[in-house]
Amino acid sequence: MSKEDINNDLSHKYGKSNIVIHWLTAVLILALFPMGKYMEDSTASEKLGLVKIHAILGIVVFILTIARSYLFFKSKRPDDIKTGSKFNDKLAVWIHNAFYFLLIGISIAGSATLFGGGYVDALKSGNSDLILSKENIAPLKAHGLLATIMIILLVFHVVGVIKHYIMTKENTLKRMS
Repeated sequence: MSKEDINNDLSHKYGKSNIVIHWLTAVLILALFPMGKYMEDSTASEKLGLVKIHAILGIVVFILTIARSYLFFKSKRPDDIKTGSKFNDKLAVWIHNAFYFLLIGISIAGSATLFGGGYVDALKSGNSDLILSKENIAPLKAHGLLATIMIILLVFHVVGVIKHYIMTKENTLKRMS
């Protein structure tokens, strides 16, 4: 298939629940990532309030991811976008699927960080001295690494949408709006 022959049916959209979850999750990720990066260099007392917000928003993302995973299998969804390149077609599917696994992994690592790093006790007592140093919180490293991979894939995702629009003049966002 040449790029000139690409004609995806953009009239088939995702369901309203999928659309709401997609955009809400995207906004939350775009808030959580810089918040997490800011907290990396903060003192324990500075980050105590932010940890609570970060954890609550992270839990919301986890719940939304579980709901979207359920909808992925139970709801009718549009066919995968064709790009004219088998590699790009497979890459797009791989990136979409990787988001689910990454979000669940980030949530698990974040929960392990909360409990294993002393954050839960610090939040309950208001005593930031109970928070371990970041070097002593193994799940925190995994949480940060997975979040960084997530942002890299998010950039690839956005670049792919833009590239597809430029090359085919197809506005694939119509399926998710």
